[in-house]
Amino acid sequence: MAVSTPIDVSESCPTIVRQPENVQRELWEAFETAVVKAQKQGIPEEEVFQFLEDIIDNRAADQALKEMERTGEKPIPWEKVKKEAGL
Repeated sequence: MAVSTPIDVSESCPTIVRQPENVQRELWEAFETAVVKAQKQGIPEEEVFQFLEDIIDNRAADQALKEMERTGEKPIPWEKVKKEAGL
């Protein structure tokens, strides 16, 4: 079961704890439901987080592709990025 942990973040950071209590409760309940369903399938809670991260990453990639289509911008090859970063 997930545990709520107090956090110290900048006022400019939009976090769930800054949302109205009813919104926080709805989000908490949705997360708890996901965790319980995953655990019933033998999936650890950490995998729920990984799943959410994957969804966020996929949405960001889709948005980047749409932006490239809109602007005509070309992707930067990964090897070039690594070289410029000294990796």
